[in-house]
This record gives sequence, C-alpha cells and structure tokens, in this order.
Amino acid sequence: MLTESEMNRNIVLLSDSNKITRQKALQSLCNDFKSRLSDNDNNLSPPSNTLESMLKILSDPAEKNRDLALTYISMYTTKYCTEENSIDKALSLIIPALVQRLGTNDIIEPSEEIRLKSITVLYELCRIYPNGNRLGLYLNEWVIILKRTIVDPYPEVRKLSCELTSKLAAKCHEKFHLMSESLIKPIIETMKHQHAKIRVEAINALGNVIRYGNNKSVEDSVSPLAQRFFDHTSTVRLAVINVVGIWMLELRDRYSYFHMMLPLVLTGYTDEIEEIRETTDSLWWDIGLKYEKENEEDLKDQINFPHNPKKYPPNLTRPNLGCRELVKRNLIRILPAIRNDLTDWVVAGRIKSAQLLAILTWQAEETITQHLEDTLQVCSKAIVDDETIVREQVNQSLIYIGYFVPIKTWFNLIRSHFEQSSSLGLLRLIAPLLQGVSCEELIESQIILDQLLTIILKSEYTDNFQITIQHELLRICRILIEKCQDQLEPYAYRIFKCILSLLSIVENDELKQQCKDTLNSLALNSSVNELYEKFASKLFDDLKQTSDNWLRSSRDRFIFETFIMQAGSSNRFFLNDIVEILSTVMNPERDPEVRNQCLLIIANLLQFIDEADMKTTISPYLVIIINECILPNMQWKAGRTAGAIRATAIATLWSLFQAKSFSFEQSTTSMNEIFQSVLGMLDDDDRLTRMNCCYVLQALFSNDDAIRTIDNDRLHKAYPDLLKRLDDVSDDIRLLVCSTVNAYIQAFHGDFTIELYRAHVEDIAKILLIHMDDQNTQIQNAVFDTIFHFATQLKDASETFINEIRNVKHKHRNQTLCDTLIERIQESK
Repeated sequence: MLTESEMNRNIVLLSDSNKITRQKALQSLCNDFKSRLSDNDNNLSPPSNTLESMLKILSDPAEKNRDLALTYISMYTTKYCTEENSIDKALSLIIPALVQRLGTNDIIEPSEEIRLKSITVLYELCRIYPNGNRLGLYLNEWVIILKRTIVDPYPEVRKLSCELTSKLAAKCHEKFHLMSESLIKPIIETMKHQHAKIRVEAINALGNVIRYGNNKSVEDSVSPLAQRFFDHTSTVRLAVINVVGIWMLELRDRYSYFHMMLPLVLTGYTDEIEEIRETTDSLWWDIGLKYEKENEEDLKDQINFPHNPKKYPPNLTRPNLGCRELVKRNLIRILPAIRNDLTDWVVAGRIKSAQLLAILTWQAEETITQHLEDTLQVCSKAIVDDETIVREQVNQSLIYIGYFVPIKTWFNLIRSHFEQSSSLGLLRLIAPLLQGVSCEELIESQIILDQLLTIILKSEYTDNFQITIQHELLRICRILIEKCQDQLEPYAYRIFKCILSLLSIVENDELKQQCKDTLNSLALNSSVNELYEKFASKLFDDLKQTSDNWLRSSRDRFIFETFIMQAGSSNRFFLNDIVEILSTVMNPERDPEVRNQCLLIIANLLQFIDEADMKTTISPYLVIIINECILPNMQWKAGRTAGAIRATAIATLWSLFQAKSFSFEQSTTSMNEIFQSVLGMLDDDDRLTRMNCCYVLQALFSNDDAIRTIDNDRLHKAYPDLLKRLDDVSDDIRLLVCSTVNAYIQAFHGDFTIELYRAHVEDIAKILLIHMDDQNTQIQNAVFDTIFHFATQLKDASETFINEIRNVKHKHRNQTLCDTLIERIQESK
C-alpha cells in the first residue's frame, strides 16, 4: 500500500507532461485504492485534492488515462460518498466536469466505454444520494447531460441514460417538472431504436418523466406510444400498457388526458400475447375502481341502484362502473378519430382502429346509441375491407351494438340508407346486429321484421351473382331461423323464397349445400318436400304475376326452375300451376332462350313425376304440354336460335313419348298435328333433330291409338319425306330411317288396296332398290329387310316389287342379293 507521501507524489505526477508518467501514477493510485477496498482499510484517506486532480484527467488525450481516472472516481464515490456533505462536495466537482465532457452539442468524449463509465458514475451518485431536493440543485446540469446521452450512438449508453432518467425523475419529483419537457424529444427518438431492450427502457423513462414532470407532455407522447403497439416485441407493447396504466392511476392531471390515454390502455385487450391481455384487464379494472371511488358522489345513484342489462354478450365479464363511466364520458372525443382511421390507407392502422372500436362498443354499452348513426355509417365501409381481421373486428362491434341498442333504434337508422343504396356494406350490417337481438324483440317488432324481409328480397340482392352478397343473404336467413324457428310462421314463406332465390343462382357448391341445409332447418320437424308443398301455392301465385315478362336473366325464372328441380316427386301436386306457367312462357313470340330452357325443365319434370300408376292423373297435363308448349316451338323459323329450340322441342317430345305416364289414347286429338310437324322437321340441318324425328315417328307408327287418329291418305303420302332421309349424310340416320320405314309399313290401315296405291308402291320400290346398291354393306342389308317387309306386309304388293327388282337387277353390283330377295318374297307368299 502507498504511504501518504507516495500518494501525494503520485497526485503531483498527474500533472506531468508525459502521458506515460501520468498513466503510471494513475495505475499506482488505482491499485492502491483497490487493495485498500479489498482489505477494508480505513486508516488512510486520500488527499483532499485527489478528486479534483482525477477530474482534470478526464480531459487527458490518452484514453487509458481517462479510463483509469473514471475507475478511481467510481471507487472514490463508492467508498467516501456515504454522507450528504461528502456527496454534495463530490457532486459539485463531478457534475461540471461531466457536463463539459458529455453535455455539449458535439461529442467531446470519443470513447464509447468511457462515456458509459461516466454515466455509470452519475447513476451511482443518483442512487446513493437520499436527498432529492439537494440533488435537484444540479437538475439543469443533469438534464443537459441526459439530453445528449439519451441519443448517444452507443446503445448501452442510451439504455443506462434512460434508467438514470427514470431514477432522477423519481428522486427530484418536486422540481423535475421545471426541466422535464426538454427530455421528451430525445426519449421519443430513442423509443425507435432497433434494440428492444433500449425501446423498453425509453418507454419506462418517458413514463417517469411525464409522471413526475410536466403532464402537458402527454399530448406529445401519445402518438409515439401508440406507434409502439405495432412493435413486434411483446415486452415493448407490455411496457406501453404499464406506463399508460400508471399514468391513468397516478398522473396529477390525468382527468385532462383520459381521452388520450384510454385508447392506448384498451388496445391491450386485443393483443396476441395473453400476459399483455391479462395485465391490461387488471390495470383497467384498478383504473375503474379508482375513478369510481374518486367520483363516488356523482355516481352514488348508479352505485346504489345498479342497472344490469337484460342481455349481455356471452363469455365476457362486465367492466366495473368506473370503467364504463370513463368510456361513456370520453367516447365522444375518441370515436371520431377511430372512424377516420378505419378508412385510412394504412392497413395496420385500420386493424388497430377496428380492434379498438370493438372494445369500446363493449365497454360503452347503451352509450354507443348517442354516436350510432356515424358509427354504423363507417362500419358499412369498414366491413367490406380487404383485410379479414378488420372485417371480423367490425363484425364483433356490430354484435355488441345489437346486444346493447334496441332493434328499433339501429334498424331505423340503416333503413333509410337501404332506400338509397343496395351496397354489400349495408347488407353486411344486418346479420351481426341481429345476433344480439333476442327472439322476443324480433317477434314484438313485427313491422321491423316485415321491413327487414322486404330489404333482403330486393331484386338488387336476390338477383346478384356476387358470392359475397349471396353468402350474406343466407347468413341473415340462418340467423332468423336460429333465433325464432318456432315463431317464424308468418314470415316463413318470404324466408323460404329468399333461400330458394339464392339456390337458383348460386354457382358455388359449398354455398349451394348451405342453402339446402338452411331449408332443412326452416322445415323444422318436417321434410323439405313438405316445405315445398306448403309454400308452392303462394310461390306459383307470385310467379304467375311475372311470367309474362320473363327474360333469360329474370330471377323468377330461376326460382321456377329450381323449385321443380328441388321439389322432386312433389311436383305432381302442382302440375296445374306448373303447366299454366309453362303455357304462358312457351309462347313462340317470347324470349327464345327462356323457351329453350323451359323445354329442358319439362324433360326434368317428367323424370320426377313419371309413374305408371299415375297415368290417368298426369297424362292430361302432358297433352297440354305437347299442344301448348312443344308443338308451337317445332315450327320452322330461320336462324340458329330457332333451330336450337326445334332440337330441344323434338328431344322433349321424344322423352314424353317414352314416359310411363304418357298415354297415346288421351293424346289422339294431337296426333295429326304431331305427325305433320315431325315430318316437316325430317330435313332439319341438325343431325340430332333428324334422329329424334325418326324416333318419334317410330313411336307413332308403332302405336295403334296414334295411327288410328292419323288420316290414311296423309299417312300414305308420307313416304317421300321418309325415303328422302335415305340420302342423309349420316349413315346412322339412314339405318334409323330403314327401321322407321319398317314401322311405317305396319301402320297401314286394313283398307289398303294395291290398285289405288300402285304408283306409290312402284315409286317406293324404285327408291329402295337404288339404296340397296349402296357401298355400305349395313345399308344394303337394312334396305333389303325394308323391301322384304314392304313386299310381304302390303297386300298384293309382292309382284310389283319382284318386277321392279328384275328391272334393275342387271344394274346392281350384287345381283345375288337381288336374287335372294326375290326368292324370299316368293317363299313368303
């Protein structure tokens, strides 16, 4: 250990011009001090001028020397600054020296480590000094230093400076408000630092500076603190909640700034971290209790006679009276900013605003009614936001509104907007609002429920192909059914019609299944078919009123088609109404696309109602369908559209002829017209149409009831049209014509005489023999059979055919076939 003289000598050497000499002296003094501290030696105190000498070294050009000097000063303050007088003396020397090194605009001290050590010395002095008033004598110097070090380039200096600021504010709280404002700007700047720990310390420092300083700085700090809620580090967001919570509990002028702080603390309710949500809930509860206690006189009526709402959102704990009153009294100053941010272009801002709106509507309860019109208006825009989370939070806000605001109030506000517009945003308001409404309210508000159903049945919605609108309409219907399924009887038909309208235009398979499921829910304890039977009469009455004006895109046409497809076998009970509508729509002067679609509907209808035991009931309606719907649309008209309709009409007719419930006997009055129309279509351009014509003619020729009503002369004169099809470009049709001609032969009446029709028979024989010489073997064989049938089935016609065969035999490539045909005809005599 150094003697007193050696210590004095080393102190003198601190002023030597040689830096090595100064360094050795500093090292010797530091080593001596360390050994004395380790041995707990209190016998020898350093000379009185030691601290002044060390502080001079802080300006030494050598970094090592400055470092040793600060090490010594740190040990000195720890050892000897234990009493107020000694601390006062140390402060009077250290503070000015460090102001010179750290408090200037430019960084005089270039070493980061030395700057950190300097702040550490100040931190220790602030920590050990118990007298805040005496410490406050140097408050100006403290603030000068901290203004620079809080924004120091070295992160550790920033962090320790923020900690020092917090401690200094608490120690000098009586005078701190005089100088606190100058620290706000550098602290806010440090709150943006890239290191999370530094951001946390900066937020805590800001909280203490405003808590113990000038409360007016809250106005400048709220916005930067709000930005920290977008921080990815949860500790930063938690620090903001704690700071604002303490402000709302302890700030002297907190009543003036509740409207600014309240949104910040409530934002914690929507944080993704459970710890933050729990901290927020705890702080908010304490804030409410303190507010309630401080305003006990004003709130005594509400305390003594509490009002509990009849219904409350599930899974939520109702806030205490103080919390509710705080929100109630500050809502008018908070909502405008939220409504503005909800339509902002910044996504993160819209999300936070939507989350805060949900919390406020929950906490405000019925108070939200005072601001409802503007809130609903902005919600109608935000609920169609591109961001899912924004839509979800706005939806939640509307659910809370539905719980706390009477249906008459909110519905009257949105109804006027529906009269002017039919936007998706307005429609999306209804479902969440209805979720908070009880069944009793709905049933009691009959006029409102009636108007609501009128709105959702507007053609602008039910005719809309947007899946979002379709989904929303279905959602409203489902909520109504879930709420009041047993009591919806007066309104069930309109809900049924709305769902059926959706089902008729929905293209999405999942949504289509949801529509069917909703109809099942509406049916309650009965089947869906019973539901269709129940509302069929009303529905068809509505459809009849509009059927004169149906176009391709008409909603009612889709509903009509969907009803038939979904009602299934129940359609047989409504055939009278269905046929009446079809007769109106199938007028040849009506929209061709609608007529074509209705012909397809007839074919589908037949599949559902076709039962053999229902022939006497159904067949008369099928006759009406043929006469009034199918035959008028089989007439030839120019154009592709007319051709398509003819093709569908003849295909539908063929499907009717195949039906089990169809009776030719009851359709005898139509057979002549059917026969003539089909003959006229045999040379149609469409191959499938010509083929279906052959099938229909075969069916006619094969049925005795049908043939009996066809004029004999007209029947005999039909062969040119039939045989002309043997020249068809399609071999399939040529083969089909052969079988049709075979049926045609069977259809001849018993009064056929060869003398009267010889010329016809000769003509038939010549035409058939030409085609028996076809290159296609199948055609040859088919025509061979047809000639054989003609020669053997027609009375006395065999000789005529044999003669014609012999006349052309020499021209045929296969003369053996001609001989075979003659032999077979002769054998059959």
